[in-house]
Amino acid sequence: MNHSRVLRATNIVLLLSGYQIYWLDSKTQRFRLSLPGVVYILALGCIYAACFSQHFDASSSLLTILKNVSSFLFGLTRLQLLLGVKVFSYAVYSSIRAVGVINPLMESLAGKASGFRKEEAMAYALLTSTFGILLCFGFYIAYEMKFELPPLQDAMIGTALLIPHLCLAGSLRMYNILAWLTRGQLKEIKTNVEEALDANLKKDDEEIASTSFTVPVSNSSLDSLESLHKQLVLLGTRFGRFFKAMQHSLLFLVTMNGNCLLVGIYSYVYYRNTWYVLFEDRKRRIFYAANASIYACIASDYVCLLLVQFFMEKERLGFLTSLDSFLSQRNALSKRIRCLAKDIKGTLLKTFHHKFLSLWRFDIIHFVFFNIFKHLFLQMLLFQCVIIALIVMYHYLSDEILQLKEQLDSADDE
Repeated sequence: MNHSRVLRATNIVLLLSGYQIYWLDSKTQRFRLSLPGVVYILALGCIYAACFSQHFDASSSLLTILKNVSSFLFGLTRLQLLLGVKVFSYAVYSSIRAVGVINPLMESLAGKASGFRKEEAMAYALLTSTFGILLCFGFYIAYEMKFELPPLQDAMIGTALLIPHLCLAGSLRMYNILAWLTRGQLKEIKTNVEEALDANLKKDDEEIASTSFTVPVSNSSLDSLESLHKQLVLLGTRFGRFFKAMQHSLLFLVTMNGNCLLVGIYSYVYYRNTWYVLFEDRKRRIFYAANASIYACIASDYVCLLLVQFFMEKERLGFLTSLDSFLSQRNALSKRIRCLAKDIKGTLLKTFHHKFLSLWRFDIIHFVFFNIFKHLFLQMLLFQCVIIALIVMYHYLSDEILQLKEQLDSADDE
């Protein structure tokens, strides 16, 4: 996998989405502040401000209809708008703060350039999958609209809600890519450690077979393992700092996604029971596609995040299993080699075991009963789903009661 190529593609995507104002220096493989990036983010900020102002234009027919049809949905839209202001500002701040821990991590990820492999294809899939899904839904909606542009004011209202979410989601893509590259580096270190231990094992076997005493281990074997151990410690420490810098952005994104899901689910429930009589078939399909795009894009983001976490944990556990198999052969390895192998194992246990702001420390009881909720973002997703279900049920039942009351009042008047 060509790390430089993957990082350049990531840099371009994050720059265009407004999350990053830095440019990747191809020689030093470090992010540096760039004038085009600053100009672009300022221009994007001006566009966002213009779109934001449209939400307070009293002449907007879209907002007027939304307020008259459902004051609850109108309030959710305003909440999303106000969250968006904080999110846009925080995304820029988070990007600037994260560079201080990203550049050292990239030094540990630097490796020899290689040909295109499936790991690199997976990196591009993690980077662009959500955009691909959004593009497919957008093309279908454009087709149903006969490729006619919506009114400019309505487009700006929608853009004001989309831009902050697009910017902050860049933190998720940045984390996915660097975590994926870290997994690849961890795999390479694992291979080198296995080769060094295996070579030492064969050497010891030959020496034990030919002599009746143990020959001291060569300095080259020790130096190789010590160098690999230092690389592992440095990689784990730098990734841990990067993880801490990113986790608040990812949790903030969970909050934004929760409000988006609430809007999508409630509007769907309300539409299925009330609005559908006001739309023709073509407009119904447009509504369903736009509503489904919310769930699909959010699901794509979290599937990518869970896949990265899963494969990284799988690589770590595989490394530990490999070390255990070598350490189980007590008489095959020298004492100094065994100590180094145990140090490497301890590093894997301590520096590569990350959880997103865990609510508790795990013991056996928690592991048995709450193993599925290892990370805070999973807990928050479950909590948000429960809250969303309760809110939707409450407002849906309230609307049904009001409609029933209106029907009874009209029947009494007759």
